Amino acid sequence: MTHLTAHHRHLSLVVAAILIGPALGIGTAAPATAVSPVPFSKPLVIPRVLSDANITLTAKLADVQILPGAATRMWTYNGTFPGPTIRRPTGTTTTVRLINDLPAAAGALTLHNHGNHSTSENDGQPDAFLAARGGSVTYTYTGTEAGGNERGAFQWYHDHRMNATGRNVWMGLAGMYIIDDPADPKSLPRGGFDVPLMITDRTFDANNQLVYTFNALGVTGNRTLVNGVLQPYFRVADRKYRFRILNASNARPYELALSNGQSFLQIGTESGLLPAPVRRSRITIAPAERVDLVIDFAGRLGQNIVLQNLAVTGSMRQLLQFRVSRDLIETSSVPSKLRPLPALDPSPAAARRIEFGRARIIGTWTINGQPFSPDRIDFRPRLNTTETWTIVNKSGAAHVIHIHDVDQQLVSRNGVAPARYELMKESWTLGIGETIVLKLKFTDNLGTFVYHCHILEHEDASMMAQFEVVP
Repeated sequence: MTHLTAHHRHLSLVVAAILIGPALGIGTAAPATAVSPVPFSKPLVIPRVLSDANITLTAKLADVQILPGAATRMWTYNGTFPGPTIRRPTGTTTTVRLINDLPAAAGALTLHNHGNHSTSENDGQPDAFLAARGGSVTYTYTGTEAGGNERGAFQWYHDHRMNATGRNVWMGLAGMYIIDDPADPKSLPRGGFDVPLMITDRTFDANNQLVYTFNALGVTGNRTLVNGVLQPYFRVADRKYRFRILNASNARPYELALSNGQSFLQIGTESGLLPAPVRRSRITIAPAERVDLVIDFAGRLGQNIVLQNLAVTGSMRQLLQFRVSRDLIETSSVPSKLRPLPALDPSPAAARRIEFGRARIIGTWTINGQPFSPDRIDFRPRLNTTETWTIVNKSGAAHVIHIHDVDQQLVSRNGVAPARYELMKESWTLGIGETIVLKLKFTDNLGTFVYHCHILEHEDASMMAQFEVVP
């Protein structure tokens, strides 16, 4: 695939999405509504949990009640947005069957278990192993890594179709995935005090229907949803809660803070628990990143505390209201030591330099000077070796670097040792002109994997590349 061909193919898909909106289920003919939403008038919704070893996700149209008035027609997994939360114990095999029951104009689908240590054929490839309209694909996740159990982590799943990921996720194809690990401390908040939160932004028209217009710089919305609800409230007790927070927006970062100035205790990232908790008052979370936090509501009985986004002003600043309305005895604690990082080889087998840039053709991003081609492999790491990747942002815009297959440990950011809250991750914010050095070990899985920017429109505009793990 040539540079020009790939670019024109991308543009043709975008134009198609605009022209055949009704066939896609976008912009249904609902009566216009003029009802203004009232902040903190609807309760937070906790998505249904699927915990069986064999799970079915059906991608289908559904009318979802998000704003007052007409329901919003969305592409969903199993009829809800977000999709159901998959929750499985580590070390056990899970199969997920994806059925594509969307209108034919939506095209073929794929499913990426984001953050999982999957084999190549089960990773949700952007242009292979696809579920055609009326068809299905089954993914198998072993729950194992490097001869043991995969680390407990807060993951998520979403469509990963080449050139259409931004549109498909915007329309609703996303859900959360939790791996439970008995090696994690048992004293952490659990059960109803362990709450997953998916933050997304969307734009709606006068009929409460989703509006998506592709922009290679990234698409942001004018409403912010938490678990699919606009500015919900959540009743809590005067004790500790664990909140696993995912930024599932296409392009918008969030600067999280509590309205009363109280701090968070960060205990983990998207790659599992940190070695030790870190107290933070503000946390920036970019698209695809996750933070695992504990908030202590002790001594706050009768108070209302708002989770805010300090990156914006106006009504979009208010995300979620906590209503401390119950008095309960504390049964949890956060130990001073959580989980050590996996040991990696001290002498990497290879060192690579990767540059994120911008092409001369407007609307196209590059990695190492080239747009994505499914026919090109950029390099071939060897199985059971450790490498260092130096990733440089020379594009003039911020990016979020997501590398499939394995977690990565941060060696340095701009020449400085890593902060205690970003020691190991798999999605990395890379600001303009920044450089990060990562260390990663390739275990278990041979085959082809992608790495890319997780600002979804950057990815769809060619900011993606492939590597192949070889014997």
